[in-house]
Amino acid sequence: MTKDLMQDVVQACNEFRKRQLWQRFSNFDCFAVRVPGIDDPMIGVVMGAAGERYGLVLYRGPQAVAGVLALTDEAGPGDDACDDSDMLGFDMEAFGNHSPDSQALYRGVGIHPRHDERVPDLLAKPPRRCMRLPDETELVLLLMVLNGLVRADRRRLLKPARLSDRGGICCLTLEGEAANPTVLVTREEFTPRSAAPIVTSLSLTDLRDLELLDMSWLVGAPLAPAGIEDEDRTVRLLLVVDEASELVLCGLPFVSGEEEEAVRALVGTFRGHSPAGCRGVPRRMVFSSRMLYEAMAPTLRKLGVTCRYQPTVPELKRMAAEFAKYMDEQEPSHDACFANEASGAESLPAPDDLAGWKEADRRLAHRFAEITRDSDVTQSTRAVRRYFDDEDIGSFYRNHHERGVVAAYLSWVVLYYRPRKTSATLAEQLLAEGLPPAEDVLLRARLEAHPTIYRVAGHDPRAGTVDLEDVLLGGSVTAHDRLLSENISDNVFLVIRVYPAGQFHFLDLAGPPLGMGMVDAAVAFLRDCGLTFTREGLKRGAHKLGWLWGWCDDWEATSRPPRLCNTDGDKILLHTASFAVADPVATRQALRDRHDIEPDEEEDTFTWFRDKGDSPGLFGGNISLGRIELIGDELVLTVNSAPRFETARQWLTELPGVTFLKVTTRGLDSPAEDIPLDDRLRAPEPAELSPDMVTAVQEMIDQHSMAWIDTPLPVLGGQTPREACRTRAGRDQVTILIRTMPDPMRPASVRVPRKAMLRELGLET
Repeated sequence: MTKDLMQDVVQACNEFRKRQLWQRFSNFDCFAVRVPGIDDPMIGVVMGAAGERYGLVLYRGPQAVAGVLALTDEAGPGDDACDDSDMLGFDMEAFGNHSPDSQALYRGVGIHPRHDERVPDLLAKPPRRCMRLPDETELVLLLMVLNGLVRADRRRLLKPARLSDRGGICCLTLEGEAANPTVLVTREEFTPRSAAPIVTSLSLTDLRDLELLDMSWLVGAPLAPAGIEDEDRTVRLLLVVDEASELVLCGLPFVSGEEEEAVRALVGTFRGHSPAGCRGVPRRMVFSSRMLYEAMAPTLRKLGVTCRYQPTVPELKRMAAEFAKYMDEQEPSHDACFANEASGAESLPAPDDLAGWKEADRRLAHRFAEITRDSDVTQSTRAVRRYFDDEDIGSFYRNHHERGVVAAYLSWVVLYYRPRKTSATLAEQLLAEGLPPAEDVLLRARLEAHPTIYRVAGHDPRAGTVDLEDVLLGGSVTAHDRLLSENISDNVFLVIRVYPAGQFHFLDLAGPPLGMGMVDAAVAFLRDCGLTFTREGLKRGAHKLGWLWGWCDDWEATSRPPRLCNTDGDKILLHTASFAVADPVATRQALRDRHDIEPDEEEDTFTWFRDKGDSPGLFGGNISLGRIELIGDELVLTVNSAPRFETARQWLTELPGVTFLKVTTRGLDSPAEDIPLDDRLRAPEPAELSPDMVTAVQEMIDQHSMAWIDTPLPVLGGQTPREACRTRAGRDQVTILIRTMPDPMRPASVRVPRKAMLRELGLET
């Protein structure tokens, strides 16, 4: 699979998402799609209207219509409604929640989403098979369908309808290239094809000698939370339950396609081959499995049994959930995992074996979880107060769960906490009991490492690395952590310890992450708490880094977010406005005739600008005020503030034949999925600076940074950094200020010359 194909599919899914079709299509609406080379039309269903993740499912093959009807049955789907379905589609899900296979697919083609970034979770399910990732052919098909749907909807041809609606549903006929298909939209009616009958060997002679019992049995075949090694067929669970007593008479897993086995097991239940030993045929039977109902009802009715198909049977649904929970509880414990892994943990990985060291580190983390779970020290008031400087551990867990507070606290408990001065730490107990060689090396490395505050100087999600600079002690290191490399931004600050593992370095949380505006105040807080900024001092006072969790709560409660303004001083509020145009040709010419409009002939857009003149502090040429694009007989304006919108609205409506229609606004903090932009607009390409411009920006940053050394600063009591360095306390403060200076956001290659600044002040370490 190529990176280009995967990127095209991701882009197509995002374009489809922007249509927000869930606002118009219910879960009962659908459409059909015909493509060359596929005999049967596909039936598409939009996901999202019922609160599930937004996406698309395409039902394929001869049973496509029947599959949609079964799933949209208002009585609910039967146990095996999806079993015969052939499905292809996606939903939008946070990358961190994707399956390991899905994450590997993205990373394998060089795409590294952030952990919380919602990206398409792609799926394919052949008939009677488990869900899997689509292959390359299926991705090309999905790409073609998505591009066709977006084109049809832009032309307002995609209308919601149910399969039962008179006149049929929209049917898209697609031809040409997947990236740019031609689309013909018609309306057609579709009816389900008759499925092949289920043939079993069950006959009256198998049951004629059995007594008719005055009982009601419930029979279902829900999906089982299990699989078979080297087998991709789905596994179902035959559940037979006496309705009155809710006694389970049979619970047998069987593989899809082997329904005869389920039928034989049900016949065995009639003959008393169950724990209850109940011999006979019940007078009433309710089936939530259409397959078993169709296979057995004709024969059972001849014996006088009342048989009924009911897609959803609450009692069976509840018992299936209980069975799934039971199976989860039977997962092997960590101790068992350690025993199974013992053979592979007897020797040290090679120094360059990253996977081997990561696996050993994972086992050690499991061991930490086991020992803290079995020990009561983690909940002791003394431990909680020492690390958090507060006894309310619940508030920290609630407020900082997603920031890793649990992992940071438990790691501190294992490495440092002593219930009494003479007590051994949990880490010392583990070492005394003996660990496999790799885990022993890693635990000793953690104990040797000092916790500190690191600035993220760079990250490479392809290599899975993060470049870190020690704010408190100086020095730099590269850590290997793929998850962090995919979800971190440069110039944020991490309270962690970094320890060696072979030729690599891993990291361990020691406190909360800190934003750029927080770190100077956080360092001052730690200094006021008496923390000594040396390797031994940081290890000895590691619990004081835990006090930063409470400090963060106070800081966030009292800090005010900065007011974001444009170059005019206006509050940033993004406006997208539409204007009707009577004569597009005349309007284009009128725009070209204005002195404050710059046309882009290649992109067919217009930039509204103002000369910056002598405005101080502005780098570059003209100030861009807004962007204009003509789409058919409509003009679309985008600006970033209310005053700019009002000014543009006034002069635009003074142009002949231009009439204001509507405007939508959003703040910079609006979720991307809620952006009410007209998706006919092409997003402007990010401007790439030339090498000469990058050099000029770097020279400007260098000059500004070196001039800062001799600039009086309020934070230094009016002294310049050079003057402050006359005292030990001043040198420490200036060193921290330089180490925490953020690099410019763009271009990425421009850096603050920290080493040169430290060298100039004699502060090199």
